Amino acid sequence: MRKRALLFVISVAVLASMAASPQTPARPADDPVVRKIIELGTNDNRVMEWNDYASNRFGGRESGTNAYNDATAWAVWQFRQWGLEAELDEAGEVPVGFNRGPWFGKMVKPAEKALYFGTPSFTAGTKGVERGPVVILKSDPFSVPGRNATPENVEKKKAAVEAALAEVRANPAAFKGAWVLIPGQNTGFARDGRRGTPEYADATLIPPLTAALVEAGARGTIQMSKTDPFPMLDGYVASWDKLPVLPDIKLAEPQYNEIKGLVEKGEPVELEFDIRNWFKMGPVKYHSVVATLRGSEFPDEYIVLGGHFDCFSAATGAVDDGSGFAPAMEALRLIQAAGGRPKRTVVAVLFAAEEIGLVGSQAWLKNRPGIADKISMMINRDGSPSAITGATVPETWLADFKKISAPLVSLHPKWPFKLERGVPRAHATSPGGSDHTPFEMEGVPTLRFQTETDYQYRHAWHTLHDLYSELGPYVEHQKHSALVTAVVAYGAANLERPLPREGVYLADGLYADIAIGDAEAPLHVMTSLDFVNAPLQTANFVRIVEGKGGGQRGPGGGGPPAGMRPGGPRPEIPPIGRVDVRGGVIAGLIASDVQKSVAVPSLPLAPNAALKHDGAGVLGVAGPNAFHLTLRPRAGLDKTSTAIGRTIAGLDLLKTVKKGDAIRSIRIVRVGQAARDFKTDDEAFKKLLDPSR
Repeated sequence: MRKRALLFVISVAVLASMAASPQTPARPADDPVVRKIIELGTNDNRVMEWNDYASNRFGGRESGTNAYNDATAWAVWQFRQWGLEAELDEAGEVPVGFNRGPWFGKMVKPAEKALYFGTPSFTAGTKGVERGPVVILKSDPFSVPGRNATPENVEKKKAAVEAALAEVRANPAAFKGAWVLIPGQNTGFARDGRRGTPEYADATLIPPLTAALVEAGARGTIQMSKTDPFPMLDGYVASWDKLPVLPDIKLAEPQYNEIKGLVEKGEPVELEFDIRNWFKMGPVKYHSVVATLRGSEFPDEYIVLGGHFDCFSAATGAVDDGSGFAPAMEALRLIQAAGGRPKRTVVAVLFAAEEIGLVGSQAWLKNRPGIADKISMMINRDGSPSAITGATVPETWLADFKKISAPLVSLHPKWPFKLERGVPRAHATSPGGSDHTPFEMEGVPTLRFQTETDYQYRHAWHTLHDLYSELGPYVEHQKHSALVTAVVAYGAANLERPLPREGVYLADGLYADIAIGDAEAPLHVMTSLDFVNAPLQTANFVRIVEGKGGGQRGPGGGGPPAGMRPGGPRPEIPPIGRVDVRGGVIAGLIASDVQKSVAVPSLPLAPNAALKHDGAGVLGVAGPNAFHLTLRPRAGLDKTSTAIGRTIAGLDLLKTVKKGDAIRSIRIVRVGQAARDFKTDDEAFKKLLDPSR
């Protein structure tokens, strides 16, 4: 069917960005403590030293390992050496502990060759050096989804397991003393599942096949793994009497295919492995590390710096999350070493067990009832080794952050600090992503730094590659980020008043976030959408913006994790329209491909009894194609239009809108169950048009 452009008028208000307006002129820091922080952070920055200790002196800091518990003891000692209060904060426990030693493997026949492989944590090692032939398991229960499986896939997996069991039981002698090549692609998780997966929870899935291979006398299983990334995560052991006994090897894809090809040709292949995976009687407790620089005037008000301390033990967590906890440690050291005595308390928390469910951050808040209301700001870093290049803050924070960030504007020639004015955002409603989300759930404002890096995070994220050596090209990035964090944390802690919470998070409701202007740094305005009192007109607006799937979009967990917003030039976004200014309204002509998927009917005029055109920033509609935003009270519009929303951010900047500005995008934001339930698909929209349907 031939597409036709839908042209209609949309009223937009524009939020001026700090990137588009002159930055606060750079000047030397007025505060001698800030000057000293900058001096130390430039000439004596030790951020890499802390990552070196944690990654290379202790190893893979997985929850429930000696490496993790030893590293937390060191971190407490280190903070205390700097003259800070430091303690362990109990977070949780694992029923059985795990420790990892070295692992070795090679092909012995037909030629000797070292093998590149790994094993998930909480899986079995070998009984010393074990050598044996290779056989192939032809039945494939491993490619059927098991994690987050549908009931249909669970049934398929059961059937596939039964086929594999029949294959093993039909000729157990073939598997005796052999390494078994199993089908499927390594996802990083253990062959028998991890806590919470159907494989682990349902004894009718993979575990019976493992038991059959053990009974047949197999030495272990070998599964193919992509080499980049090379995922390596974990399994789970519920109790000491359920320790795994069959090694679970994930082998690099080229070597897996080579071995498989040789066996299929009938050539004998012999492999040798020495895998030292060890267990520890549990329960084994694990703790977060908490370091405190007590406030001089408001000790019960807080700035929190966070980064998780745990990692998966197949690597050493230098990227995930040495890129986060080490800058937090160094930032607090810089403030202390500079003689900082901020008005508010600054706390650095190295969170436990982020990788198994954000356990440490949730426990820290739970262990301190009521503290969330006293936290002015939380900074969390979890991602690539990157340089902080700026921050996006709500308009209620702008004045304070101009002062706080002034010393950073021209501090580093490659990374001038840019402050951008943001709009209110949805906060997380469930733990997910990283340790900032439990704080957002409690209403704690989390700061969103902008960062710059060319590091490919997936290369290290939960893989064998997450090693200290990955950080070689990014030392300067890490040092700069630690310094910026210190200056920002000290500045926020030293304000006369705590940063306001107003304007940070959105209340439950439906909103439109409109981006306009420059392609690399679009400006934003946010309006509410009244889907309760003007459901038909609001639904039409949402449909035009989002297309037929309008009822399915919206932030799930509060957007990207704090501290992970990428920096650098933004991709070019083709404009979807242009604005005009006339007759006391801002209007625009817009034609977007997404709107071609929906019909735009003629809408009946239905004045909104709850919302009038009684001021600047009122979003209104007049028929299916006409939208407007008022620049001043326009009571006459109530006779011809329906008001569907009001500007909640950027109202003072309406006067900066210029004729011809490009409309870049419009994003619908849904907060709360009622807004998420407001559907605008074809069937729901037809019911709004004709309630008798």
